[in-house]
Amino acid sequence: MIDAKRKALIFLVVAFILAVVTAGVVLNEIRKAQQNLTETTKVAALEGDIKSNEAITSSKIKWVEIPKNAAVSNFIQSQGDLKNQVVLTDMSGGDILTKNVLRSKIDISKGHRVVWLNPTENVLIDENVTEGDRVDIIVSWEEKNAMTTKRELRRVSVVEVNDDIEVDKNKKINVIKVSLSIEDAEKLIHYQNTAKQIRILRVNELEEDVTQEKKEAAPAAKPAKSAPPAPTAPKENPAPQPKPKAN
Repeated sequence: MIDAKRKALIFLVVAFILAVVTAGVVLNEIRKAQQNLTETTKVAALEGDIKSNEAITSSKIKWVEIPKNAAVSNFIQSQGDLKNQVVLTDMSGGDILTKNVLRSKIDISKGHRVVWLNPTENVLIDENVTEGDRVDIIVSWEEKNAMTTKRELRRVSVVEVNDDIEVDKNKKINVIKVSLSIEDAEKLIHYQNTAKQIRILRVNELEEDVTQEKKEAAPAAKPAKSAPPAPTAPKENPAPQPKPKAN
């Protein structure tokens, strides 16, 4: 009888401890939920209507508060995320900006055009490049039943890099955009459609700079010295004249 009471008492003590622990956990979760409901974070929204490919400026956005638990990583929560960005589609005032409706604004030199270079069966990017890099473009084509390979374009500027672009289901690629003069852009597009293969090679900027410095530091060749003028032959003394006879 005494053993049964002892076991019952132990059971009640353990049950009480478990109940206290469970209550503490539940209260803590309720407190966290209430805190998340009251805490807010600021996200970027449009101040007014905006057209496709229009640049984002500070005057065109406003910061609105939303519950912190409703904020997703795709929302714009930092001013830095809006630097040099344009919208991809028409949007209305009050719309919340997300990263998938923005793209980088490309600065194009005067007289240049941007050409999209996506890896295909005949376009190969041999090394990963980033914005600001320069690349050489090697082209192989068939002419008169003979293959020709030549570096057609040198030190081309990479102005944009898009990672993991989905082209087909379960297939993503990395693409780059390069800035070229109109004539070179026409040439590159023609090669993309006709060449057997195009290779994109990243330029080693450090090596190029060292080579350029050596060229600039090389002394100019001195002009060859002209031969000294030949000495003039001395004039011969005139033959002596006979003295006149005295009368």
